[in-house]
Amino acid sequence: MSDQLIDPSGHQPHFDGAAWVSQDGNYWWNGTAWQPIVRRRKVPWGVVGGVLGIIVVAAFVIHSFPRQLIDTSTYGATNAQIDSSNLIEFDYRAHDNCNNLTFIYTFYNQPGIKVSEFPDQQSKQVTAGQTHHFTIAIGNGQQIDPSATRFTVTPTCHD
Repeated sequence: MSDQLIDPSGHQPHFDGAAWVSQDGNYWWNGTAWQPIVRRRKVPWGVVGGVLGIIVVAAFVIHSFPRQLIDTSTYGATNAQIDSSNLIEFDYRAHDNCNNLTFIYTFYNQPGIKVSEFPDQQSKQVTAGQTHHFTIAIGNGQQIDPSATRFTVTPTCHD
């Protein structure tokens, strides 16, 4: 039979013990037609190593240099607390620097009705992005309404 077979390259095939194989080793005879021999590809370890290296470097950079994409900091007055009839305290965080900052303190009772309001007696200085704690004594002999349960702080920068 080998005298009659001609492989796709025009040469005489050889029998490898299981099938007729073309002289270049790229095709085998299935009894009807020449079929390509499918060879397992070698794993490109260089490419695999390069990709793994890039992933490791990217993970290191992301882990070592975290940066917040969205500013979740609370700006303005927080932790407002009425300490006594003439003493309050709160934390304040500003978006911008201000060298001449005053506040207006507005007090509300339990149902949310405004019961009193006091302007600041003294200006303050704040740095952008830093939280500053203030303890304020209401001056001029004034007192916070006894029914007040909470207050708001309205800042005004006079720079």
